[in-house]
Amino acid sequence: MSRGLVLKNCRLYDPINEVNGELVDLCISNGRVVETVTGRAREIDVKGRVVMPGGVDLHSHIAGSKMNLARSMCPEDHRGDPIPKTRVTRSGVGHTLPSSFALGYRYSIMGYTTVVEPAVTPIKALSLWEEFADIPNLNLAHLSMFGNSMIALHYLEEHDIRGLAGYISWILKNTGCYGVKIVNPGGTYAWSYGMNIRELDTEIPDWSLTPRDILRGFCEAVESLGLPHPIHLHPNNLGKVGNVETTIAQLEALRGMRGHNKRRHIIHLAHMSFDCLGVKENADPLWKNVASGGIEFAEYANKHDHFTTDLGQITFGPATTMTGDGPFQFSLYQLTHGKWTNVTVDAELPGGAGIVPYYYRERSPANSIQWAIPLEFALSIKDVWRCVLTTDHPNAGPFTKYPLVISWLMSKKQRALWLERVHPIARERSGLSDIDREWNLYDVAISTRAAPARILGLDERKGHLGIGADADIAVYDIDPIKTDLSSHPDKIVKAFQTAFLTILGGEFVSKRGKTTRHDHGVVLSIDPHLSNDALREINRDVTDLISRYYSHSPANYPVPDRYRSDYEQKMGLDVSPVLH
Repeated sequence: MSRGLVLKNCRLYDPINEVNGELVDLCISNGRVVETVTGRAREIDVKGRVVMPGGVDLHSHIAGSKMNLARSMCPEDHRGDPIPKTRVTRSGVGHTLPSSFALGYRYSIMGYTTVVEPAVTPIKALSLWEEFADIPNLNLAHLSMFGNSMIALHYLEEHDIRGLAGYISWILKNTGCYGVKIVNPGGTYAWSYGMNIRELDTEIPDWSLTPRDILRGFCEAVESLGLPHPIHLHPNNLGKVGNVETTIAQLEALRGMRGHNKRRHIIHLAHMSFDCLGVKENADPLWKNVASGGIEFAEYANKHDHFTTDLGQITFGPATTMTGDGPFQFSLYQLTHGKWTNVTVDAELPGGAGIVPYYYRERSPANSIQWAIPLEFALSIKDVWRCVLTTDHPNAGPFTKYPLVISWLMSKKQRALWLERVHPIARERSGLSDIDREWNLYDVAISTRAAPARILGLDERKGHLGIGADADIAVYDIDPIKTDLSSHPDKIVKAFQTAFLTILGGEFVSKRGKTTRHDHGVVLSIDPHLSNDALREINRDVTDLISRYYSHSPANYPVPDRYRSDYEQKMGLDVSPVLH
């Protein structure tokens, strides 16, 4: 039994419990927040510093085969950013592609405690679990990609939603994943024919299915199962001028569908900065005519609340783009003429993924517009609970630039300074310079803690500091009573770069920018509860379909318990009513 802890005089921002900067004492015992601590307890007076739940990042590419291939492609990313071994920590390297140990340390130094890897091909889950074992000081989870799987397409073409739900359950159980990711539905399959799918109602090769069919079928299956996290969508037509119309059309295709237990949000849209490019009025959709679609998308969001989104905020400087959207990555390569790889995965991702190193330039017209898009959206949406701060690490920039993003959102002064640095097109073709709104610390706590925890279905224990919550805590060395943060954006950046204290499960993992512990959090997974009859039926059907469409075996999928048992925290889910 661990010794109790009391954090005194916390300036607490805990939106789930509607605490907005009140001075409170937090009591911690056995890894949880409790009402009082009995017996001896360590007391720490944080002296009015800002305290928030540990950060929750629901979309960050941190592990898996694509990350390791990208690391091997980009040795220059490592040479300039070595991380020495200390008494507590392991050595590491990397800027946009930190090695596993460094990644855990850097997140926890910023006050983050939970991170979700959003795109894993199920057949490669074993290597992901091996890498998860080397990421310290974080709770972890991963989402499996389904939207171009031939087995999924088979069920959809047969209008067999029950069968698709069974297949999803089979993957969840065997790979220890947390939810369903859809990438360029049908478009990545078309890439195996050298094609892409840009419109919602275009049929994909070999199948009498369209992206609309795929989206609606998966939404129905996921909601019927009652997965805690809805479909996580990377839409069609990514990164194309004027694609805000495509993105809105895809969200419209799901509006009105029934959510599990009447939940409103039935889809999460990933990295909206890449999904909401506009075009000048009455102009062709060419890069020379690109404009921001951020306000247009915010206006749509303010009218329709069936979805949530994350920003994928462009941060300028080096990045490494990686996605299961092979045709998008090839088009980016054609623009850059640099490094590119097409990662062919003939199982769940025919045609493959792609990796392209990229540099976002402040004086680039297109990059400047991309930077303005998510800021416009975040500052124009009425409900911050539907808006999660991300950089789609490492696609739009490394997660270590979150403090800079927070300063843009909290300070009009900071935005004005950057509008002078970027290309003038950002002022001409976006409304960012006219927006006066500034986020406050409560908004930041929503977007980086409470909202992602709630969207993931983890808000019973994560994303807040009420009684019974996991003691995942960030203390920031800033007193908002004494400092006008909007007038001092440099202090915003400094404070959120290095948490004064980070606590994971009641244990200190960093202090004043120094890692104090090399420990392992839990890996969260969904464990579908199936009757023996249902499990036998699913095993029989999936085995038959794998032998029909693939050259590998069903035995390639299950991640053995010896890789999982030390870390896995299963969330049971009764799916028997759906699959009886």
